[in-house]
Amino acid sequence: MASRRAPLCLISLVVLFLACGGPAEAIDREVKDLIKALEKGARDPFEQKGRESAMRKLGKIGGVDAARALIPIFKDPFIHLHDHAVSAWIAMVKGKQGAESQTFLTNRALGDRNPAVRRGAAVALGLTSGDEISDPLRAALAKEKDPTVLAALADAAARLRGKPDLRGVMLARMNHKDGRAALHLALAAAQIDGKEAAASLKLLLKHRSGLARAGGVYGLQLIDALPPIAIEDIVGGKHDEPAMALAESLALRTTAVPWPERGKPILEHLLQHRSWRVRAAAVQGALRLWDKQVVPMLIARLKPEQGRIQDDVRRALETITGQTTQGTDPELWTAWWRTRGPDFDPGERPTPDRAGNVAFREASDVAKGEGSGTVAFFDLPLQSKRLAFVFDLSGSMGNPAKKGATEGPTKLDLLRKEMEKTLAGLPKDTVFDLYVYRYWSEYPPKTKLTRALGKMMPCTKANVRKALAWLGKQNAKGWGAFYEPLESLLADDVDTVVLLSDGRPSRGIYDRDFRLLKEFPPANRFRRMAVNTVLVGTKGADAKFMRAFAEATGGRYRNAGDE
Repeated sequence: MASRRAPLCLISLVVLFLACGGPAEAIDREVKDLIKALEKGARDPFEQKGRESAMRKLGKIGGVDAARALIPIFKDPFIHLHDHAVSAWIAMVKGKQGAESQTFLTNRALGDRNPAVRRGAAVALGLTSGDEISDPLRAALAKEKDPTVLAALADAAARLRGKPDLRGVMLARMNHKDGRAALHLALAAAQIDGKEAAASLKLLLKHRSGLARAGGVYGLQLIDALPPIAIEDIVGGKHDEPAMALAESLALRTTAVPWPERGKPILEHLLQHRSWRVRAAAVQGALRLWDKQVVPMLIARLKPEQGRIQDDVRRALETITGQTTQGTDPELWTAWWRTRGPDFDPGERPTPDRAGNVAFREASDVAKGEGSGTVAFFDLPLQSKRLAFVFDLSGSMGNPAKKGATEGPTKLDLLRKEMEKTLAGLPKDTVFDLYVYRYWSEYPPKTKLTRALGKMMPCTKANVRKALAWLGKQNAKGWGAFYEPLESLLADDVDTVVLLSDGRPSRGIYDRDFRLLKEFPPANRFRRMAVNTVLVGTKGADAKFMRAFAEATGGRYRNAGDE
């Protein structure tokens, strides 16, 4: 009798469960509750962590309703949530309802009126999908008008798994008037269309935008089709970006620019270029090549260079040779090379980062501190003559500087004291400015970039007094952001930034450390701004991020507190 009752009981439970609502209805209720959570905290700056959590939960659930619920987020004034919404879409496409979520993104989000939605959908699809979305992606690429979305679509096309049928669509859009869009289209076309892209890429070498021309140069190098006749125009042209792309691409060792036959004289020209940005790219190009023949070429640049680029040359020499005692003295390096040069072997090249750059070896920094002739900021040597200081003065900077203390000098007090010493020691021919970027704790959120001098100015006594007076009036309040102030500096003639914070950012377009590490280096690719990071009063994950961020930009990291 027991064996007969069990099936009957099971059937009864199923009927009861269905009457009360099955799994689908339970999920619908959870999605509705999470949507209410997104709406509830929409106007409170201190409730955004809860909204971020709701978005992560929607990402785990997936499906059409959950994906649709994130569309309004792309108009939200708390702009950091836009990036969180993209992450949630990525999770959806990877999840149990991935097919439904992917269909929603291709059929609905890629055609949304808001370009931020279309751009977010393109990023999510590019990181999660394969050739099954070739048709909708092709259609989106053909009709898209917004250059930022077009660039995201091109990146997505280049990332798709499998072999998507997208041949030709990049070529039709490649000569876009927006240089950044043309750059992304060119790099995607080189990977998707191969040799068929050569003619269109060659046309980009005459584009009015330097970024578009850079796309033409690197794309042609990827398919080994750079015309030899174009190289002279690239090296001697008015645009820096194509020459920088050429420096980056020398490590491809193509038949068009073989190393060392043609590559070596080209690198020598680039190392002597009029633009410091091109010379910085050429130093990195030498590291990418990782060949003993670049060593004497770098030694030859120690004397002509000064400031940041001379420091780059020294660090490149230390990285490839392992020698750390010669400093910037060309005679010491020359003597070492005469002895070791014939038998020198640099060994295996370190693994490049995702941008293809080889990180500088941990710097010896032997020339720093009192009596060395080099000014230091929290033990960070400053060789640059075009220097910007960016401070995170969010509310936590008003906390005591000493670990575990409840009173005493604050982190901001520590900064003011160190800044006074640093500015007093900088050479007068150094141009500098001080920056603070804040998100205020209000709705709608407001941002403000404040500068001490208003523009890059010489380090005279009057300007130093003005800068220190400005810093003395700054308070620790609001929320900190990194991406926006650094991005604003890319338009200035700044070769080095000192970024001081007591931890990872709490606001900004990209407020998560892994996203900043992914997004800022590409934005900085053709500006070559080194970001030195100084951490005050914390360690752990904050220290790991600040060190990684400095390394990704060719800068240095220092911890000004207990580590």
